[in-house]
Amino acid sequence: MMLVTYGTYRAGPETFLGPAAYLGNAVIILLAAAAAFIRKLANGGVLGFRPALKVAFSVLVLGVFGQYLFTWLLLNTIDPHFRDSLIPVIAKNSEAAYRKFGMPEDQIKHALDGEKGVNPFALGRMVTGLGFLFVINFLIALLIAATVRTKTASAAPSRRSQTDQPNGPQPTDQSNGPQPH
Repeated sequence: MMLVTYGTYRAGPETFLGPAAYLGNAVIILLAAAAAFIRKLANGGVLGFRPALKVAFSVLVLGVFGQYLFTWLLLNTIDPHFRDSLIPVIAKNSEAAYRKFGMPEDQIKHALDGEKGVNPFALGRMVTGLGFLFVINFLIALLIAATVRTKTASAAPSRRSQTDQPNGPQPTDQSNGPQPH
């Protein structure tokens, strides 16, 4: 994912802000799904919903955080001139999006004037975007966990699986005699 960010950086501002930039997100999602599947294989082909969610969401959070940190460092410390070259492209893309959604001209001008002189890659803005992506990635992790989890035929749907028990698997009664009531 950082390689994708670096590759789009080397390709220029249009590519850095274009559709190719979303390739890093696809890589992170694939890594999260692969991690959950590998965890399932490591558990003998059985993985409950909660452990699958933990694995998938952890990978998504770490991947997105790493990508955002790298982008922030790249644009604010390593190459601030590149960040400055992104601002006209951001303005052009914003104007095109406003027009696409049918915003009136005076509101477009007001919105674009409000963004002049503002660093779109400031730490506060990046953290806000990161929080939003965490919410979106939680929903993606839910989908991955629902896909990877294993339903066991012997467990009732309301019971927690043995791997989710706080004290580990509970011993079962192995006696064959009658049970006292």
